[in-house]
Amino acid sequence: MARERHAHSPTGSGPVLGLRIRLMGLPEEVSAGAEALAEVFEVVEVSSAYPCRGASQNVRVYLQVRFKSSQT
Repeated sequence: MARERHAHSPTGSGPVLGLRIRLMGLPEEVSAGAEALAEVFEVVEVSSAYPCRGASQNVRVYLQVRFKSSQT
């Protein structure tokens, strides 16, 4: 049985609902991908860029996002 994992809000008031997305690619590709996702989702948090293993020039970034409210 898989464990459910929740991110917590910065205020500590409880879990932040939404999606966790990992982007992998060259730094400029990951940046462009994060910008494109921000047009569709409300971006709650973006991690620092972590280098991929080995001699790869790719990085990975983790985003916490929520669906935008239909009231906008």
